Amino acid sequence: MFRPLITPLILASLLNGQFNHQEKLVFKRPLGKSTYTIELDGRTNETGFFHKHMDFGLHYPIKNDWKVGLKYRQMYRTSDDGWQLEQRPQAEVIKTIKLTKIKWQIRSRMDYRIREGKDDAMRNRTRIQLKSYNQFTRFKLTPFFQNEFFFSTDPWKYYINRIEVGIDLPKTNIGEWSIYYKYNQTLTDGAWEPAYTFVFKLAI
Repeated sequence: MFRPLITPLILASLLNGQFNHQEKLVFKRPLGKSTYTIELDGRTNETGFFHKHMDFGLHYPIKNDWKVGLKYRQMYRTSDDGWQLEQRPQAEVIKTIKLTKIKWQIRSRMDYRIREGKDDAMRNRTRIQLKSYNQFTRFKLTPFFQNEFFFSTDPWKYYINRIEVGIDLPKTNIGEWSIYYKYNQTLTDGAWEPAYTFVFKLAI
């Protein structure tokens, strides 16, 4: 039963303390025609464990491969004053395009950010994802690529670009692992500052 967990956990142990890393646990279940999700997320960088969040979501399908979703995220990040809370009500729309060998997905999400010690803010996140239908190697890995663009709304400004490249492992009786590399660029004082992390995600 625990064999599917061994390789990702070994990799996570090797990365711990040496590389930036992020662990995600996602629960997904049907609720009538809708799907509800619960997500737990923890992140570590050169300074240590700095980010944790939990969110709840509900998605409802509409015609022609469209879905709409409502989510609520409660997030904490470290600062000089300790852990700072940010609450994020979210609304999103998702369009899936299924081709012969590749599945495209376009997601546009609005975040309303309620932040401790800062003014509230709103932003848009638009993501384009490509995922292969074909599995590769004897391990039956499924590759994917996604690019996400972040825009502040007051004023409207493009300020974060996120690229993720990774693989989905075959589904097991406990869920599905995804392992990917995340590369962020953030516009700060007129210059794009890079950051990276390795992500280990288990969806059950």
